[in-house]
Amino acid sequence: MKRVNLIVYLVLCVLFVILIILVLLNRGDVELRRALAENREFQIRVEGEVISTIGLQFLLDMEPQEFTASYATSISAPRDVTMRGVELRLLLDALEIDLSNVNHFVVSGLDSYYTPLSIDEVLIDENVYICYSMDGEMMKSQSEGGVGPYMLVIRSDRFAQRWCKYIEAVDVR
Repeated sequence: MKRVNLIVYLVLCVLFVILIILVLLNRGDVELRRALAENREFQIRVEGEVISTIGLQFLLDMEPQEFTASYATSISAPRDVTMRGVELRLLLDALEIDLSNVNHFVVSGLDSYYTPLSIDEVLIDENVYICYSMDGEMMKSQSEGGVGPYMLVIRSDRFAQRWCKYIEAVDVR
């Protein structure tokens, strides 16, 4: 019986040490996420390397478009909303990112939600947008009770099924 208790104790100690190591390793990610949210920015990464950090002024300079989309949540019925944003393909083009060898994209949110996108989806005209405004109002951050400051909107998806709130990064792979 004592041997079993000793083994359990050792396993718990090892798990505790692993937990502490993981917390320390992720501390930098938490601080980066906090800074991105506070500064209302998100990153564009190619193969894991940060190519650019995008803020609102960059999007405003790109002549954003306004469009209507159907929006639904798990607690609300579908409704039409007016969104304002920039097409992801035009954003990547403005950053001069070569898409010739790209297979897919992954958009990640601060809430750990991820939306994968195929290259074909992104290259369709007027389909995939990075939005900053809904119904004429700037999107609020998660800490302010909103869905922003940026949200991925896929117009071809029905009822916002793969929209990504609180965008933190767009990974090009």
